[in-house]
Amino acid sequence: MPTPEEEYELAAAEFKAGNAAQGAQHLRNAAFNGHLPAQDQLARVYFAQLKSREDLADLESAAQGGDHVALFVLAMCLIEGRLIDKDTDKAVTALGHAAQQGNRMAQAMLGKGAGGGKP
Repeated sequence: MPTPEEEYELAAAEFKAGNAAQGAQHLRNAAFNGHLPAQDQLARVYFAQLKSREDLADLESAAQGGDHVALFVLAMCLIEGRLIDKDTDKAVTALGHAAQQGNRMAQAMLGKGAGGGKP
């Protein structure tokens, strides 16, 4: 089984070769296994794809399904009021769930270490 770094490198190679679906899968694998640059890149992809309420519903569905990067992006939408009413309380809750699932960006925003505990 490839390490998160190897998954990230495989993603880059697949994208470079024009294999977007395979690249996306490797990027998700790396992100879901704690690779911070992969989490950041995947969050940017999710955020860029948000153009309608239907896109937001898809993001919410992914977040409810346990996708911690989707949870992080949903929190950002709640903070910014993008396609949804601003709600800081819900954003903090979503960040907390994402952090508990290993999302390092959410952990950093909440001031928590990689283990999810308080600093």
